[in-house]
Amino acid sequence: MNDGGYGGPGFAVVERAAKTIDGHSMLADNDTVVVALSGGPDSTCLLDVLKRLSTRRGWTIHVAHVDHGLSERSEPVAARVSSEAASAGFEVHLVRAPDLAGSNLHARAREFRYAFFDTVAREVGSTRVATGHTLDDRVETTLARFVHGAGTEGLAGIPPTMTAPPAPTRIRPLIAVRRAATRAYCDEVGLDYDVDPANEDERFERASVRSVLLPAIEKRWGEGAIHAMASSTERLSDDAAALKALAGTLYGQLAKGEGGRVVFERTGLDPIPNALRRRLIERAVGRVRDRAGGIDAALAALATRRGGSMHFDVASGISIEVTPEHVIVQQPDRQGRA
Repeated sequence: MNDGGYGGPGFAVVERAAKTIDGHSMLADNDTVVVALSGGPDSTCLLDVLKRLSTRRGWTIHVAHVDHGLSERSEPVAARVSSEAASAGFEVHLVRAPDLAGSNLHARAREFRYAFFDTVAREVGSTRVATGHTLDDRVETTLARFVHGAGTEGLAGIPPTMTAPPAPTRIRPLIAVRRAATRAYCDEVGLDYDVDPANEDERFERASVRSVLLPAIEKRWGEGAIHAMASSTERLSDDAAALKALAGTLYGQLAKGEGGRVVFERTGLDPIPNALRRRLIERAVGRVRDRAGGIDAALAALATRRGGSMHFDVASGISIEVTPEHVIVQQPDRQGRA
């Protein structure tokens, strides 16, 4: 690991990360941060950059690594990563994941990984978990979600910071750095890293976006297009945050009821834009799978202003009833009590 200051090899990446950290208030001086280290070039670059910056910022850095056991390379990678990080003076937290075979492998691996990072953060008294997500990751996420019809918040991609108490805040100091720059940084500074073959396996959707779609865009419109798309995700993130805050205020004013039954008066919903109506109903429904169809149908019914009552099934037994006077969101354990 490099133990210099801001200058020296890879200075441009260090400077960019420092601006991102300060611009998004990711870390204060003398903070404790857990760095999620996979052993790939992005997280390897991140750890070295944070170490260089910590010489002036006084951060205490802990390293967390998950051996998912999904390839024959996972165990030697875990051994190398933990050995090198410990030799560099970091406290290392290592875990071997349980058998993750089955459907939704990537999702379950991600859930296990972040649960471990959060546990380490609580144990060491940290409120920050740093991951090596790059500008490319942010744009790829937006493109993948666009294909599936995501809304504003989803299209904003990966935010620089994400807070969801009581979990620690996730920070992405390299979110303004291109992926190619992290690998170039490691090569320039002389850091070992491993490349996961699954990242290039086009059977996986994210890998297809990474290896096919993004290069095609860059080849046709140049690197500037990738940065422009990242700027768009930043604006979408700002818009989504503003709408979420406004919807939260309106929800407190317009939503009535408790438990599994939420009632809105039509006189309160009718004057506001559809984007805010959607967020109010989404909040009442909660985060369940496949809810979009039922909510879309209810919003369409609100827009037509037809008389009579209409009933829409959402997901997980949740329903929405639109009457001339009210919109009622009913959870399954309260059915029949509207």
